[in-house]
Amino acid sequence: MNSVALKNTQHIYDLVMLCAEFGVEKAVVCPGSRCAPLLIGFGMHPDIETISVTDERSAGFVGLGLAQQSGKPVVLVCTSGTAAQNFAPAVTEAFYQQVPLIVLTADRPSEWIDQWDGQTICQNNLYVDHVKGSFVYDKENTDVAEIALNMALDGGQGPMHLNIPIREPFYLDGLDEIKFPAKHTKDTKKDLIVAKGTCLRSTTDGQAKFAKEKNYKFKESVWDEFESILESSEKVMVLGGQMEPNSKLVEWLNKLDVTVVGDVISNLHGVDGVIYSSDLLFKNCLATSLPAGTAKSTKFTKDLKPDFLMTFGRSVISKNLKLFLRKNKPKIHWHIGEGMVGDPFQSLSRIIEVEPIEFFNKWVNGLNTETPKQVRDASTQSTQRKNIIAILRLRSEQEKDTKSKKNKYLTLLLDAQKQVDAKYHSILGESEFNYFSAVKKVIQDLPKNSVLHLGNSMPVRIANFVGLKDSTIDVWSNRGTSGIDGVVSTAVGHALAEPNQKHTLIIGDLSFFYDRNGLWLNHEFPTNLKIVILNDSGGGIFNMIPGPSAQGEITKLFTTPHNRRAELTAQEFGLDYRSASSLEEITGWHSGILEIFTDMKTNTETFKNLTTETPDHGEK
Repeated sequence: MNSVALKNTQHIYDLVMLCAEFGVEKAVVCPGSRCAPLLIGFGMHPDIETISVTDERSAGFVGLGLAQQSGKPVVLVCTSGTAAQNFAPAVTEAFYQQVPLIVLTADRPSEWIDQWDGQTICQNNLYVDHVKGSFVYDKENTDVAEIALNMALDGGQGPMHLNIPIREPFYLDGLDEIKFPAKHTKDTKKDLIVAKGTCLRSTTDGQAKFAKEKNYKFKESVWDEFESILESSEKVMVLGGQMEPNSKLVEWLNKLDVTVVGDVISNLHGVDGVIYSSDLLFKNCLATSLPAGTAKSTKFTKDLKPDFLMTFGRSVISKNLKLFLRKNKPKIHWHIGEGMVGDPFQSLSRIIEVEPIEFFNKWVNGLNTETPKQVRDASTQSTQRKNIIAILRLRSEQEKDTKSKKNKYLTLLLDAQKQVDAKYHSILGESEFNYFSAVKKVIQDLPKNSVLHLGNSMPVRIANFVGLKDSTIDVWSNRGTSGIDGVVSTAVGHALAEPNQKHTLIIGDLSFFYDRNGLWLNHEFPTNLKIVILNDSGGGIFNMIPGPSAQGEITKLFTTPHNRRAELTAQEFGLDYRSASSLEEITGWHSGILEIFTDMKTNTETFKNLTTETPDHGEK
């Protein structure tokens, strides 16, 4: 027995056991020497599956996908040095999407840092503001592990970082020397977190003041105010940002007589009458090429401006919707949710710190059946019964009138959406084969109860234009940072987490080739994943952005033209490969790679036609 090695590593095996108790079922590990005790510990634990990925950047995104799909915390493990820095993009994405990644970076002892030795960079607080907290975990500070795991799962989930200095020797003589501690009940007390302190993301004085003054817990006084606002607001808009699929939330929203707006990544396509064409619809209100000064367009813009905006979820794809709400700010804006909150429309007036499903549940099942505030405040003595009855009757009439006005607002938006869709399908039908029609066909062919992954840049925007109406399909996209890195790896993580479900990734050519290492697993590649590559030989989006497209010969520095194909990549990794250059060649679902070739010029022209053509809203 190597007693010194065991003494140097036992706290590592204690940490592995603690992770299992906190619900960790999968660990994504990267090879290395300094992280050997971590690799061995997770590899030997009977309740944790280890997935080995050589490239740390890809590994981080695989872990992200696993955590998203499973809804459970996932561990990332790497050795010291730049390996840990390669986790950073995935950690950042996890921070903005509130995904519980437990990042464990092996390190050299502190006396060796910055000493011109191999892999001796400074790793403490490596991820700075993009983790909920960062701690040094060693034999003298083992209690920080429990604090970190609690923080990752509480109050808006997110990534946590434990930097772990490990002294030599750390290799045991045999695996039978490993001792996992007996199970114990984890401490989930909130005061444990508070007492120890954290490296929580810093805020400005203004942000801190806003949080103190505007955040409200879930209490009855909030509902009194909410009830009053609803009664006085004719145009109520519920806007969902990116959200995990939640059938119960969709059920509650379907029972509300309000306007619900949601991009494809909001997973609200199961809501009846949801406004999904917001990019094209609100473009009509912003386009200077339209007769914006005319009574028609001015009135339409005024009619669409909400009185009361309720948001939940995270990012919104539609830039035109964001620009519209920034220019036409609602009178009142509430955000529903816990954890990190943004203010993309610069109109936020109140944050209600509660999970959206809980809020809408109460709205559906409680608010409308509760005794009105006027009645709660009045005496219930028999001498005042007539007054109470009068209040109830008056309220009933007010509700009918308010409901009629709310329905008028919804009807206006639905009619506009129908016109937008008609114009969209007309333009698409008259265009040559392009990546809009290709994506439309791929989405139409998606299997029921499957998962759709959307790459950033154009794929997610195209899918948002196309729209998705099948409520059985779950949609995911790395919109936390909107980067193109790690898209393949994330989809792979999802597919590994749910092997009995079919997954489809729609990705651009640059994004795919950038993340080819996502195919390089020390694990069988998931056969339940289909990768659809939109290959137009470069970054076509830069032809659609006014700035880059006007730079003449220099434009190629943005569009990065190339002549690469994915066929040889598919052969290298043993994947089925098919190509398509027409709608007829896009057929059904199959695993492997489908590479769709389109013309960049045609794509650009189609995009411009779609985003400049607008419906005639009329005067209704």
